[in-house]
Amino acid sequence: MKFEASKAAALNRLNNFVEKNLSEYSKLRNFDFGPEKRSNISGLSPYITHGIINEKEVIEKSLSKFSFSKNEKFIQEVLWRTYWKGWLELRPNVWTDYLVELNKIREEYKDNQNYKNAIDGKTNIECFNFWVTELKENNYLHNHTRMWFASIWIFTLELPWQLGAEFFMQHLYDGDSASNTLGWRWVAGIQTQGKHYLASEWNIKKFTNNRFNNIKLNENAPPKVSEKTYSIVKQDFSNKNIDDENLFIFENSLSFETTDFQNHKFKKNLHNFK
Repeated sequence: MKFEASKAAALNRLNNFVEKNLSEYSKLRNFDFGPEKRSNISGLSPYITHGIINEKEVIEKSLSKFSFSKNEKFIQEVLWRTYWKGWLELRPNVWTDYLVELNKIREEYKDNQNYKNAIDGKTNIECFNFWVTELKENNYLHNHTRMWFASIWIFTLELPWQLGAEFFMQHLYDGDSASNTLGWRWVAGIQTQGKHYLASEWNIKKFTNNRFNNIKLNENAPPKVSEKTYSIVKQDFSNKNIDDENLFIFENSLSFETTDFQNHKFKKNLHNFK
């Protein structure tokens, strides 16, 4: 699965999906047919993540083809990314705590052979090894596969979720600090306390059309436990010292022509500012 880095390519992918494959999305979306057979999903997430196109554009296009009732599942999936961003924005300490924990764990596991086997795709689980290679070569994984991958990483390979979240962010074109971090937390069982996601052999076989064998997993693991809770932090986004001469463009907002600034004359545009 290849992604051309352009607005034209994003719109072409959107239009083709809506016209040819959106009608079957709800029925087929959970199937991972392999990296060369992705017509059952939109593949728009890398473009949405970096702001090449936005959620509103995608939803409006889908509604121009079908009614809301026929589009509801697709629209829900598009808006999950928006929801996670809003959730994390109100609880920024989740992100800062993750970074602190990651630095500590990274040092602890730098020479751990199980960790090295996992990131090299040399475990005794065939499907997991295949997905490691797919992730590195395509910079993308099917959403259902990401859940299986995270569950295997945490509960069968018994590796820290923080390292898995980092591994995804190192390779995914659509890697997003909110949806990625919170998704891994959810699989582990600490995002929604006590509710985790356990991958199972039958589920993987069904939704991959029996492409894999040797799927021996820990299907009875308890959820991970965290004593940390996070309250909403009210944010004040007012800025009385707005600089109207320079524009900062973040890597997740690259579609300048859809902003309110498109007709403004700036002295300098600073790209990829973090």
